[in-house]
Amino acid sequence: MAKFAVVLAFLALLGSTQALPADEAGPRVTGGTATLLGQYPSAVIIETPYIPQNCMGTVVNRQHVLTAASCVMNPTTFVMINPFWLRVIAGDINIVPVSTRREVRQVIRSYVHPNYNRLTDGNNLAVLRVDVPFPEFHNTIEPALLNARILADNTQCVFAGWGATQNQVTAVVRPNQFVVTQPILATVSCNAANVHNNRVQQTMICAGALAQSQNAVCRGNMGGGLYCNGRLTGVLAFGMGCGVANQPGVYMDVRQYTQWIETQFTRTDNPPPGWTPPQPL
Repeated sequence: MAKFAVVLAFLALLGSTQALPADEAGPRVTGGTATLLGQYPSAVIIETPYIPQNCMGTVVNRQHVLTAASCVMNPTTFVMINPFWLRVIAGDINIVPVSTRREVRQVIRSYVHPNYNRLTDGNNLAVLRVDVPFPEFHNTIEPALLNARILADNTQCVFAGWGATQNQVTAVVRPNQFVVTQPILATVSCNAANVHNNRVQQTMICAGALAQSQNAVCRGNMGGGLYCNGRLTGVLAFGMGCGVANQPGVYMDVRQYTQWIETQFTRTDNPPPGWTPPQPL
């Protein structure tokens, strides 16, 4: 408990001494519909002292959570955060009040994709191992099924997350989880010069709206899951518009990383804190 008191104090200090750009404040889902307890049982919050708005992740088996690599890297030094500082909140749709179904776990291992590129967000994935497996029979915590199919443009997908309703640092954060519809967009459209300007790679999925939208995700939901046809299809890597035109969310395509994800479940090594991915070209 003492170490989390330190974390909370550090978060409070960050919040009082620096203002984040509007596109990085959060966590946020604008618009959408309030979820029911157990509706998205694989969606979790990842607490980290280095990102004031925290991150999100997805339970992929009883002891592992999938998230974005950028959620477990120090944004100043670009080295991996000690898992000691990370914990996972699962089984709840509220930040406050706390549900009796909530389960909190300490992260004990962080496995970042070895080819993660912080400049391009390529391979922006990490698998976290928690100290105690989640309960096997729990109606508000359930591992996600992973998508294995190529999905057509305009497939209707959803993103469930927590947050404010306005793209402002001072916006009031909603204490409960909301879900928004995010249709898959054509990669060529997302790579237009006035959108993401060729930043969307073949291992990524673009989803949301090109026009200004009342239903959107933003960087505060980094690492959260995109669900299509009931399966985890993407992990939010970037897309900072929060409803602004031409800034849809971009996700790592889970289908193309399934083998790497599952390989992390049986790893026995312990990557040391301070690990750094290969230097971007």
